[in-house]
Amino acid sequence: MTDPMSAFDGLAGRIADIERRFAGLRDDLAELSGTATDESGLVSATVDATGVLTGLTLAPAALRAGTEGVAELVLDAYRRARTAATEHVEKHTEGLDVTLGAGLTDLFGKPGDFSALGRLEETVARLGRLDDRLPGPPA
Repeated sequence: MTDPMSAFDGLAGRIADIERRFAGLRDDLAELSGTATDESGLVSATVDATGVLTGLTLAPAALRAGTEGVAELVLDAYRRARTAATEHVEKHTEGLDVTLGAGLTDLFGKPGDFSALGRLEETVARLGRLDDRLPGPPA
């Protein structure tokens, strides 16, 4: 029978390892962006990693296209910028799903495999019994 504390420490260690491996990823993704120009080169758009427009530049000549033309140029630049941002995110996170998935599968089993839940419940119960045997805090 496995010692409950060592099982708990092992679980905590594996979770901490996953957290360490992916620490800072949110900050890294927040700094990623994509910038692109429309086909004519008159409009430039910048979006963040989530596709939110963060910058837009129009050359004076773009205004000659009229309101509908400017709208088309802006949308073209925006779509291209989103594509560029998506490519940056994909490059930055390449293999992440495989690595994270493997780490979680090691911890909790494959989807639909509820034996890991049973092991977790058993470990929690053992820890509870162990805690019950420990002396209380000093008065």
